[in-house]
Amino acid sequence: MKRLIKFSFILLLITTLGCTSESNNCTTPPPYFPFEFVDKDSGENLYTNGTFDAKQAVTVTDLDTDKVIQYTYMKNEDLNRLVINSIGWQSGVFNYSIAIQGKSVFELHASAERVSEKGCSFSRINSFEIKNAEFQLDKTTGIYKILINTKI
Repeated sequence: MKRLIKFSFILLLITTLGCTSESNNCTTPPPYFPFEFVDKDSGENLYTNGTFDAKQAVTVTDLDTDKVIQYTYMKNEDLNRLVINSIGWQSGVFNYSIAIQGKSVFELHASAERVSEKGCSFSRINSFEIKNAEFQLDKTTGIYKILINTKI
């Protein structure tokens, strides 16, 4: 029995030490795209100030297939954001329409490719464009602030 335990330990040790990791096996998820809807004049978040209700229907629709795309709604204190994280898991062109209560707020057009280099896979965003809305990118947080004129 002692021989079997010693043999098993030696076999385990040889197997463990015999494995070298010459190539790194790493995978990085694609970036996510957070959007905050703010009043064009005051800069206030339109969910926080009550202009929009979080219970209102927000839809993200693929313009090419007319399918509804999943998104995440983040509510954290005074920060209410829509997060799209489906871009870049696969290579392709992404054309989305974002609407609140059936009214289009903006369109998102992006091109991404999934890349593998030196044992690592990651997403490369080749193009990214927001259409039909004014916006500002906060470069420190990566949040796109969609500027909406509420005085119309």
